[in-house]
Amino acid sequence: MNEMIDAIRAAVAEGATAEQKVSGAQACRTLLAALEAQIGKPIPFLGAPAPSPLAQLSPEQTLDLVIAKLRAVAESREAAPTPPTADATGLRLPFVATPARPTPRPAQRGAQRRKP
Repeated sequence: MNEMIDAIRAAVAEGATAEQKVSGAQACRTLLAALEAQIGKPIPFLGAPAPSPLAQLSPEQTLDLVIAKLRAVAESREAAPTPPTADATGLRLPFVATPARPTPRPAQRGAQRRKP
C-alpha cells in the first residue's frame, strides 16, 4: 500500500517522468478498484477479462459438472444407431455395364507410308 502511495506522490511531483506518471495512474486505478470492491466479489480491474462463471464453483461442484457432461456424451453414443459393417451385410460391389468400345483395327505391317 505504501508503495502505491509513493508512486502517486512521485507522479504528481514537479518534473515527474512519463514512467512515473504511468505508474502513479496505475496505482490510482488499483486503489480506486480496491475501495469500490464488495465483500465476496472479485475486484474489477480496468482492461482485465471478466471472471469465468465457473470461478465461483468449488472443485467438487466442478467435478460433478464434468461427470454429468461425460455421462450425457456416453449415453448419446450408446443410443446412436451403429452403421452396418461389411461383415454383417456382406460385401456388395455394384457393377455397372459400360458401353462397348469399338476395337481398333490392327495396323498393317509392311505397308509403306507416304511422305507428305
